[in-house]
Amino acid sequence: MLPSLRTLVSAVMTIAAAALVHACVRPTPTSKAPARDQLYVNFVGTWKGTLEVADGLGTGGRVTRPAALQVLPAPDQDGLELRYSADASGTSLPHVDHLHVDHAMTDARWGDAGATTPQTFAVRSREGGRNGEVLRLVLEGEDHNGDAPTMIRETLELSPAEIRLIQEARPIGGAFTFRRAYVLQRAQ
Repeated sequence: MLPSLRTLVSAVMTIAAAALVHACVRPTPTSKAPARDQLYVNFVGTWKGTLEVADGLGTGGRVTRPAALQVLPAPDQDGLELRYSADASGTSLPHVDHLHVDHAMTDARWGDAGATTPQTFAVRSREGGRNGEVLRLVLEGEDHNGDAPTMIRETLELSPAEIRLIQEARPIGGAFTFRRAYVLQRAQ
C-alpha cells in the first residue's frame, strides 16, 4: 500500500507544480491571442532610449535626455507595472505607474502606482498589433489635477523592438500640445 501512496502523492505534486507554472506564465504572443494579451506580453521587458520634454521656457523648444523603462506584470492587479528611470543606467529612483486595459480594449486605467485612483481613459483608436505589425493605441481622458480640467491624450506605439509613449494635453475646448515622448528600444 505504501508504494501506491507514494505514486499518488507524486502524481498530485506533479499536477500541482504544472498548475503553478501555468498560472505564472503569461500567454505567448501569437496572431490568435486576444489583442490585450498581445499588448501585455509584448510590452513586458526592459527598454532604453530617450525622453523628450518641453523645455519649460515657453519657446516651444524641447529637451532630450536618456531614459529607461522596465515593464513587469503588476503583482497586485491584472495589468502592468511601468518603472520609469530618468537615466539610461536605471540607477535613479524610478517613477512607477500601473496600466490596466480592459479585455475589450475600450477602456484603460493608467497612473501613478501611489495614487488612490488612477486616471481613466477611453481607447479612442486601436490599429495593428497582429502578425508583427506595430500596435497603436490612442487613449484620451480628463485630468483633474490642475486648476482647470485638462484632456490628456496618450499614444502608445509598440513593436517587438521599439516603443513610443507620447503624451499630449489640452485645456477643454483648446488644441492638444506636446508634453513628453519616450522613444525606447528593447534592451533584452
